[in-house]
Amino acid sequence: MFEWWYDLESLTKINNWMQLLTMVSAALTTLSIMLLWVKGNRMTRYLIDREQNANSKIKAVEKAAEQIRKELLATQQNQDIANQRRRLAEMDAGALRKEMEMTRKRYSDAEGALKDRIDELKDMNITQTQGGSGSQTSGTQPKPAGLDAQQKKMLLKLLNSGPKGELDIISVLEDPESHDLALEIKQVFDSQGWSTSEIIQSAFSNPPEGLTLVIHSKPTAPSYAKFLQRAFTTIGMRVSAQVNNKYREWSISLIIGQTK
Repeated sequence: MFEWWYDLESLTKINNWMQLLTMVSAALTTLSIMLLWVKGNRMTRYLIDREQNANSKIKAVEKAAEQIRKELLATQQNQDIANQRRRLAEMDAGALRKEMEMTRKRYSDAEGALKDRIDELKDMNITQTQGGSGSQTSGTQPKPAGLDAQQKKMLLKLLNSGPKGELDIISVLEDPESHDLALEIKQVFDSQGWSTSEIIQSAFSNPPEGLTLVIHSKPTAPSYAKFLQRAFTTIGMRVSAQVNNKYREWSISLIIGQTK
């Protein structure tokens, strides 16, 4: 009977040890599960943080790419504008060169016409000298107040081939011949595309003789001032030049003085 008792006590101890081991195992298992859960939470938070960081970087890259795209677009637009301006400048330069060539040609034609007229006047002077050598005249014949047919024809030819511009025409007050000649000259210039003012009648203490071209100053003289002087000289009309700062800058005035 004692042996049985000892066997029962041994079984009880073994059972207790088994229960203890089971409890320890359960505790270890629970602890492991808790550790795994904590680690899983940490890993989850880590992955979430990485995803958020990755999303932030992606957005930053997309924003930078959009900014670069806008800058490239603006640069392309500026380049297109610059190219367009360059093309316009080249077109303007080409038109300017063409206009300069046309102006140069007109001046060349005018120079040729002036030379031809000078040669004609020389021939006329030689003919008149030869014709007058056989007879003598007394006194000086008055110069006609208006343009004769040959002078008018030559002036039309010179103005047609020369430059165009603006001209103020002034006649002597209470001098009908001066006013009539001014009207005749205005008609010739208007017919050749010039812009002339209405005839201005002015009083002079000492009325000028012949034609007088007046400018404000040499630096502000129109480019065609010399052409006008040579044109009138070529057709045989006495013309002088004068500088007077009372007249407008960049303008030229033609005073029709006494014609006799």
